[in-house]
Amino acid sequence: MESFLDRSAGYLINMTALLLKREFTAIIKNNNIDVTPEQWAILNRLNEKSGLTQKEVAKLTFKDNANITRIVDKLEKKGLAIRQADSNDRRSWKISITKKGKEVRDLVEPLAIEILKKATKGLSDKDIVIFNTTTKKILENLSK
Repeated sequence: MESFLDRSAGYLINMTALLLKREFTAIIKNNNIDVTPEQWAILNRLNEKSGLTQKEVAKLTFKDNANITRIVDKLEKKGLAIRQADSNDRRSWKISITKKGKEVRDLVEPLAIEILKKATKGLSDKDIVIFNTTTKKILENLSK
């Protein structure tokens, strides 16, 4: 008999996220790419819209400012992102992806797609749409 935990959306989502991250970390490492899943997530957001503030990056990646600072520091050291003073707010910095950052991001994307294909094997397109819609609704509910 399944326990409450085994039927809990929170537990199942968390375990799925942990396994996806483990697989993603392994495939990146096996391809000798020097970036973590967290760094790639930030590069991906910066690729969508470069010049975001640290606060905007934090919101888009569900990370706190301290984590974003630490991750962006590492991205800068690797030459994958740069910080520039915000001309409208001297206390704020704009973070942009570099050419090298885009190249790394583009190297990792097919690997991420490969992991998602593995994770969704045996699911119909309809199942995936329902899962994504449901998960987005849970995120929306909890983000209020």
